[in-house]
Amino acid sequence: MSEAIGNRFSLLCDLEGRVVEILQDEDKIIGTSIIGNMLFSSVVAGDLDKILNFFLELKRKRIAIGWEINISTREGAKTFSFFGGIFDDKIGIAAATTKNGAQMLFSELTRINNEQANIIRSLAKDKEKLQLQPEEPAYSYYEELSCLNNELVNMQRELAKKNHELDELNKLKNEFLGIAAHDLRNPLGVIMGYSSYILDDPDSRLTPDQIEMQTSILSSSEFMLRLLNDLLDFSAIESGKVKLELIKANLVAVIKKNIELNNVIAHKKNITIQFDQVDQVSELLFDKGKIEQVLNNLISNAVKYSQPGTNVMVFLAIGSNDVTISVTDQGQGIPEAELEKLFKPFEKTSVKSTSGEKSTGLGLSIVRNLIIAHKGKIWVESKVGKGSTFYFSLPKF
Repeated sequence: MSEAIGNRFSLLCDLEGRVVEILQDEDKIIGTSIIGNMLFSSVVAGDLDKILNFFLELKRKRIAIGWEINISTREGAKTFSFFGGIFDDKIGIAAATTKNGAQMLFSELTRINNEQANIIRSLAKDKEKLQLQPEEPAYSYYEELSCLNNELVNMQRELAKKNHELDELNKLKNEFLGIAAHDLRNPLGVIMGYSSYILDDPDSRLTPDQIEMQTSILSSSEFMLRLLNDLLDFSAIESGKVKLELIKANLVAVIKKNIELNNVIAHKKNITIQFDQVDQVSELLFDKGKIEQVLNNLISNAVKYSQPGTNVMVFLAIGSNDVTISVTDQGQGIPEAELEKLFKPFEKTSVKSTSGEKSTGLGLSIVRNLIIAHKGKIWVESKVGKGSTFYFSLPKF
């Protein structure tokens, strides 16, 4: 499979969105069992509104291009670029994990449909020569469809050009982020080191106001360093440079280590972090550093958004093909309408941290990409006033 094309599939739906025929699905993304069912059934729950709006745009404009929609696959949720058009009494849909792949597949659909339309138009002209009246509604419909297809081809050329320009700009942006982050980390480290030294120096004669100012400097520097590290991770993910160093490691030991690290902050808020597991798990193949990053983000978030005096539960369950880790808090919970924001970069919900802790808005987006890179899954359940549970799974083999 070419990286420029990605996973892809194409199909025909009726005008209600029910799959009637799979045209191409070499990677077995959706499977034949979907035939006769609504396409909605393969879409991740958080993107049901997107697929609905995709179909609404199709019915309104007869074409919809470049919709990013998450599909449930055997390897977990994947983002596909959707292209669709109305052909006769069917909806043709092409989708791929890259825009270029979806565009190429949809162009093929359009070409085939054009050829069919030309055949019908040629037959209609032959009938006219034989002084047989063609059926005017069908003839005019295919004329209109041909014009729309020609417009689509022009739009696709322009879209390909714009996509290339955007790719170049995105590369420049990622290079800039990387350079800026690397250059700023060292001076920030110096600021943090001196601030910490001054605060911990038993011989310092700082006034209460000066101690408060110095503490604020240290806190702001720590946040800026976290932001820079997140930007570096995000930049690497965006540019496709994330490489996993897979080794066999003890997942339970990694979980316990991250709980111990977060206990320092938890104790300050009188929050207890508890760990439980159903069965023992043998060593798994995963990137130890990346999974530590995932665990640290989820556990620290649970502490950050929980009220003092509550509990955070970390649970490990063993399945036949994977292991699932969950982090549950007794915090404020997240409104259902805002759940889809959680794993998107720079998106923030209305829920505020309980002690003024700051968030970069990138952590969960990075976590999601790291889990997907491990061919795992990540999801969340939450209820306002009751708390939230973040889950992620890793394959055992």
